[in-house]
Amino acid sequence: MDKKDVLKREFLRGKVSRRDFNAGLMSMGLSAAAAGTFVSATIEEAQAAEPKSGGYMRVASTGSHAGDTLDPAKIVGGIDIMRSGLLYNRLIDFLPDQGLVGNLGTSWESNGDATVWTIELMEGVEFHNGKTMTAADVAYSFNRHLNPDIGSPANAYLGDVDTIVADGDKHVVFNMKAPNADIPYLLTEYHFTVQPEGQDTEAYTSGNAVGTGAWMVDEFEPGIAAVFVRNPNYHRSGRPYIDEIETFGIPDNASRVNALLAGEADIIAALDPQLMAEVEASDNAHVLNQPGGAHPTYPMRADTAPYTDNNVRLAIKHAVDRQRMLDLAWEGNGVVGRDHPIPEFDPFFAADVEPLAHDPDKVKFYLKEAGMENAEFELNASDANFGGANASVVMAELMRESGLKVNVKKVPSDGYWSAVWMVVPWCGSSWYGRPTADLMLSIAYITGGSWNESFWSNEKFDNLVLEARKTTDTDLRKEMYRDIQVIMRDEGSTVTPVFTNWIDGYSSKVKDLKGHPHGFTGWMYWEDVWLDDGSA
Repeated sequence: MDKKDVLKREFLRGKVSRRDFNAGLMSMGLSAAAAGTFVSATIEEAQAAEPKSGGYMRVASTGSHAGDTLDPAKIVGGIDIMRSGLLYNRLIDFLPDQGLVGNLGTSWESNGDATVWTIELMEGVEFHNGKTMTAADVAYSFNRHLNPDIGSPANAYLGDVDTIVADGDKHVVFNMKAPNADIPYLLTEYHFTVQPEGQDTEAYTSGNAVGTGAWMVDEFEPGIAAVFVRNPNYHRSGRPYIDEIETFGIPDNASRVNALLAGEADIIAALDPQLMAEVEASDNAHVLNQPGGAHPTYPMRADTAPYTDNNVRLAIKHAVDRQRMLDLAWEGNGVVGRDHPIPEFDPFFAADVEPLAHDPDKVKFYLKEAGMENAEFELNASDANFGGANASVVMAELMRESGLKVNVKKVPSDGYWSAVWMVVPWCGSSWYGRPTADLMLSIAYITGGSWNESFWSNEKFDNLVLEARKTTDTDLRKEMYRDIQVIMRDEGSTVTPVFTNWIDGYSSKVKDLKGHPHGFTGWMYWEDVWLDDGSA
């Protein structure tokens, strides 16, 4: 590949502007006219590519295990979320540059005080088994999450919901215990998809699960792989393009990249930032780099010594050099975090609540206050975490430079979320973020939240979260969320050092794959994705 071809490739990838493309060609000896003609031809070539139907796409996630499930009320890991996105649909989607967009729901409205929400459904939608979707199916699907006996982690999002009922075949009604202005955004959360009423729970583990999604289950072997085939009766005409999608896990970051470069995977999730250059240098693969709400966390169990003492927690927080950690572990792809999960693009983000300063003197002070000047701390981490175990090692090394003795215990990715997370006193974790601040706080931080990974409990914080949810006055809500962020930073039991970009790798033959702020690999909005084998 000569220099002109390299420049052309970078232009087509969007990394070089048209002006710089033209200037670069002229620096290689082309006349202004010849350079202009070459640029125009390149653009025409790119625009001439028409989507093609067919093809077999292979997608590698960060891991897979025997507990893999297709049950929307049980999904936890990335590969479960990925498969759910292929198999099921939400009522409402959130799309970049478009905002809320109807999917199975065509319209939504509330009464005057946001205590009753009515969703109108698309007519004529068929499940994979040929059954026509009705409001009874939607109510059944949501009531599974509402039922505490099911054990859905999404139950925490439904605390204000009293009942979910069908009103005829075309409307489903959410009756609230208290006002909630966020319901349309709530419905975009990945757990809230639609299944047929009464679907046998065994179907979710046997591979016989039925949804309305663009693809249907063909094979499902937990811990090994799952294959999905095109839904011929999909409600979006002409979509999807791809016939079959195989999903599997490759826990090791380097092995996942090698699979992409060797042509054994067409998309890989969670590209290690340290390996981005290797993919960018390839002639047959690209990097998808999307800012969003993703963030690694380092929860300290507030119910387990020594993390019951906020002095210890403050010592650990002040030991983090956040910008250096972002630069070293993520090559600067992201922004500094402030020990709470609300990203900068959220309307309730409080910019004036600065992160705790990296300060070795304060580390020393708080350790002395706790009577732990010479203590050593163990941090469990694996490649299942964002940034891999490497990010935890980087943070630990920076902490040691600040006077905090931290040893990283690397553990296997396989089984990490069941054997280590929410079990050991201190570990690495990862969050995709949620469509609203309330959803994130409700599931991971409020007392009794299904995934309250730090086991932290703060009554004032809990009350503020609940009051903010009920409040329809935007300015008042902002004040409440600001107080929430201060409490989490100063008293919380979680280190949230950075917000990272969603970084994935994909083959040159994968076309129209677009990033999404809510998750890896475009958040599985793959209906418009197609394969061009001539580009491989």
